[in-house]
Amino acid sequence: MRKRRGLSLRDVAVLMERPGTGSHTQLSRLERGAIPHVSVDLLLDYLRACGAKPADVAALFESYLSLPPVPRTKGDAAVKKLLEVLPEKEQRQVLAWDKGITKAHEERALAEPGKKKPRIETARQRVFRIVWSFVHANWSEVFEQKLYETMLKLKDEVPRSQRRVACDISRRFFSVLTRYYTNPARRQGALDRIEHRAAEGGFSKETIAALLDVATQSYNQLLLSGRLDWEPTQEEIIRRHGHAPKILKTEARLDIEEARPVSEGNKAYGLIRAMVFMAINQKLDHYLVKRHYYTWIDRLLPIALEHGTGFPEWQAEVDATAPRLHDETFARAMAALAAKTFDRWKVKLPPYAPI
Repeated sequence: MRKRRGLSLRDVAVLMERPGTGSHTQLSRLERGAIPHVSVDLLLDYLRACGAKPADVAALFESYLSLPPVPRTKGDAAVKKLLEVLPEKEQRQVLAWDKGITKAHEERALAEPGKKKPRIETARQRVFRIVWSFVHANWSEVFEQKLYETMLKLKDEVPRSQRRVACDISRRFFSVLTRYYTNPARRQGALDRIEHRAAEGGFSKETIAALLDVATQSYNQLLLSGRLDWEPTQEEIIRRHGHAPKILKTEARLDIEEARPVSEGNKAYGLIRAMVFMAINQKLDHYLVKRHYYTWIDRLLPIALEHGTGFPEWQAEVDATAPRLHDETFARAMAALAAKTFDRWKVKLPPYAPI
């Protein structure tokens, strides 16, 4: 705007009634953005001297207000400096992860306005979060293994509906133990509050003691091995492609272990069904006949799985359906072939084999 009017900085200083020594230097710093905190009076006087219109002022403020907040800008710069030692690919991966976490943090803070939490992290917090993700994974590797072993022992005491709650209680114990406290009494007070809430949730004293013991053993192992002071090296971050290793939580691991027999049984059953259908398919020619026999075999196989092919339940189904098919003798022969194929392949079923 100043150059369009053909004004020099000294001319603007005169129009602003600031002709004193050094005024044009101050205006030069203003134009370069070198003044950290500009007064409203100085800015408005400058704009008026340059002949700014209301639309020009609106455009100026719109571009300024579209900039991200200062803490986020400083955080971006701090994260970028931290990642300078990484290869370009790892830098992009960590930056994308950090951007997603930062956005989720701000959205969560906006959704919970009553909580006294900063809506935007400081630069130090952003950098700490990236390093902490690796440190936390390093610690969780020890803790989650011990928690898994303990939850196996507590399977009868802790019902499945309370499993996640119990694991979270032990994680709170571990968080308190690994947190720095200048006053030991404050740490003990935090542990006591967790115990009190767990008791209110219906957990027995023995269960609470076992969950606390998991956290204590994990903390002592990390302390004695020096892993409490571990920090990720450049090589570690590069080897992990900028992402902290994923540690499977105990409750998820228990669910997978419980679902494994069902999954293996379903796979074996699918194989046996395919082999039975392949055997009878070689004897069938007409499409409509195939459809009826496939439907019938799908009713017979669950009976064979639950009772076996030599039991009355199997024979009762054969006697009820075979006479209604196009050829009873042929139908009974197909049932016998299905039974023979099932018995040959049922060794693939695991002994527990729930379907």
